[in-house]
Amino acid sequence: MLTEKHFAILAELRGDARMSLAEISRKTGIATSTVFDYFNHLEKHVVLKHACLPDFKKLGFPLRKKFLVRTKDRKAALTWLKEHSAVNNLYRVDAYDAFVDALFPDVNALEDFREELKHELKPKELKEFDILEELKQEAFVPEINQ
Repeated sequence: MLTEKHFAILAELRGDARMSLAEISRKTGIATSTVFDYFNHLEKHVVLKHACLPDFKKLGFPLRKKFLVRTKDRKAALTWLKEHSAVNNLYRVDAYDAFVDALFPDVNALEDFREELKHELKPKELKEFDILEELKQEAFVPEINQ
């Protein structure tokens, strides 16, 4: 069972996964040895991976689109989308076969992807959304009720 201390440590790690255990100890008021033990427990049982969240615009990918796709062959569509280099995140959702988050360096690359998607997947339905501004990302830390 996770305690309030686990969640306090997790909250600090969500803000900066490279923070030292001593720094987490200072910020949370939890002893460094306890932070070490709790961190190891979290890493073993809760943390899926440590990841870097880049600024895609600064990497040369200023266009970000979301697509909802419904096809005749979900399995083939998901396989194709998983392997496509423009796809950043891919989800199965209830009303569609896929929810796709894709990144593009320019409009031509977006158009190429769109045409490739239509040709390869022959979607029954395709909806497209622009990401205008990212307002919150990877910030959820549950509150513990004791």
